[in-house]
Amino acid sequence: MGTTVEVVPAAGRWSEVRTLFGRAGASNGCWCQYWLIGSEYHRRDRDTNRAALHAQVDAASAGLVALSGDEPVGWARLTPRSGLAYLTGRFTTYEFSEDEPLSLPCFYIARRARSAGVMTALIEGAMAEARRVDASLEAYPIDPTATGATTNRFSGVLPAFMALGFAEVGRLSRDRAVVRWR
Repeated sequence: MGTTVEVVPAAGRWSEVRTLFGRAGASNGCWCQYWLIGSEYHRRDRDTNRAALHAQVDAASAGLVALSGDEPVGWARLTPRSGLAYLTGRFTTYEFSEDEPLSLPCFYIARRARSAGVMTALIEGAMAEARRVDASLEAYPIDPTATGATTNRFSGVLPAFMALGFAEVGRLSRDRAVVRWR
């Protein structure tokens, strides 16, 4: 991996997203559909999940892609929270704010690029996009210090967000924080 990472909107970059996600479709064939439809993505054919993400990327910027040179090394879904029906429906005891923040619910980092600052670059890219459209930014990272915290870190980790100036505003669960920026 090169030393610099550039973060760009995913719109028009299906080829890079597809290359990054590979045959397996990132995390267990989800093709970044989990927070949209929940575990239903397991019951759908991976080709259906891939086609859904392809349509989302083509329709508008469904997220951000991190590039090291010409090589895709990371992805982050970035979308209005209202588009994440499963997220808001799953955590019904949490009182989400009534505004419409941009939401940063998940990441996928190429194995070869992990621990190289790609997630931080993607968060900073999301912050720049939120600044550009004058929106708040919300995320749901795992707190690795919470007792029994999941080891599934696709939603990011709390310390990375806190280091960039996010504020914790609540918890969806014992180990999943809600953080906001701006």
